[in-house]
Amino acid sequence: MKSQFNRVLRNKLSRIVILVIMLIPCLEIIQLSADIYEDSYLAEAFFLSGSTIGHVTQIILLWFLPLYLLVICSDDPIQDKKTGVRDIWISKLGKKKYFFVKLKTSFIVSFSVIFLALTINFLINSLIFDMAGFSSANNYDGVSGEAFIKKQVESPYLSIFLFSLITSFFAGLIGAAGTCFSLLTYDKKITYPVTFAFWYILISNEGTVMYLFQPFAEYGLETLVPIFITSTLAFLALYILTYLHEVKINEI
Repeated sequence: MKSQFNRVLRNKLSRIVILVIMLIPCLEIIQLSADIYEDSYLAEAFFLSGSTIGHVTQIILLWFLPLYLLVICSDDPIQDKKTGVRDIWISKLGKKKYFFVKLKTSFIVSFSVIFLALTINFLINSLIFDMAGFSSANNYDGVSGEAFIKKQVESPYLSIFLFSLITSFFAGLIGAAGTCFSLLTYDKKITYPVTFAFWYILISNEGTVMYLFQPFAEYGLETLVPIFITSTLAFLALYILTYLHEVKINEI
């Protein structure tokens, strides 16, 4: 797996896309610094809180997330097939290990890139905005997720960390999903739109996975837990089907 990580770091295009992902949340800081009131707080300014009008930066990053991750590492199997490296790897590792190495690499890289971007955003925001007074400045009485929101407000740093972890986890899942579609099609013209369509279904339905990415919102655990479970199961189903197709059915 070390060679797979080195491959990502050595690839100029991958490095550029990783840099773009790091910069997108920082662009929001510029907007917030210009528009936000003096009595606003760090929890509101954090990227996932979506405080800007129109949520443009969240849309740019989160809606198109699978496309970024495909460029970084998830479409590697397509390149392997094109160059003949796939056959060499399979002859050394076997089809099963090749599948899991690709899946784990894409998950870890995707998770790490998003978590690092969110961490950088939090650290920069912490130098600009204040956390003090956040809990007393908000009134969530009567909203559907009142109890859960109040718990988040009481521990804003913990809430930011947990939602960052969940967002990064789903970034890892969709990164691995991109690898699965790459393994199933070995064609960028099919893999990119299909991966985006898979993600779009998850983010555009009534129980959108985007609810899982926003701290201090009005959604309670009764809403978030079923979304988390059903979305995770959808990814697991894709991984299992790809494993059966690539390892158990297809010949080399």
